[in-house]
Amino acid sequence: MTNLETLKQKATELEAKLKQQVEETTAKLEEMKAEIERLENGWEMKCPYKNGELYFVLYPSGSITESYWDGDSTDKNRFEQGNIFLTREAAELEVKRRNLLTRFRAFRDECNNGWEPDWSNNSEKWEIDYKEEEGLRALWTSLVNSFSTFGYFKNKEDTKRAINLFGDEIKELFM
Repeated sequence: MTNLETLKQKATELEAKLKQQVEETTAKLEEMKAEIERLENGWEMKCPYKNGELYFVLYPSGSITESYWDGDSTDKNRFEQGNIFLTREAAELEVKRRNLLTRFRAFRDECNNGWEPDWSNNSEKWEIDYKEEEGLRALWTSLVNSFSTFGYFKNKEDTKRAINLFGDEIKELFM
């Protein structure tokens, strides 16, 4: 190999190495800029998925399909709506949870017949609580809105009935 050919080969190798370093540095710079923007504008949910990574989609019908992340608007919308999961098992659990919450909400709203808790006074409001010694129980509250997952009932009897109807599922899916 002549001196000229050796120099050309070394120049090509150096150019490729430089190109790779520029790409890596550019990627790091973009990450830093995104983090600066996130910190300046407040908290933003970070996406844990990388290009080509398998995830599981939960569709409105309750069906689950696998897909691969490519960061397009469909992926981002699914992520922001909470409809993608790292495992099929996690997606299946979410289907069951959403189903329970929907049925529970319908039951509660039917029992309450339009009643909504009024936090400006100390009238009775009932929620489902868990105490290790007792398990699930109807808990009376008046002024403390604990943002109960299952909402509030107008009376104790309906709260107890909800525990009888949904208690096993609540324990299985939320505890």
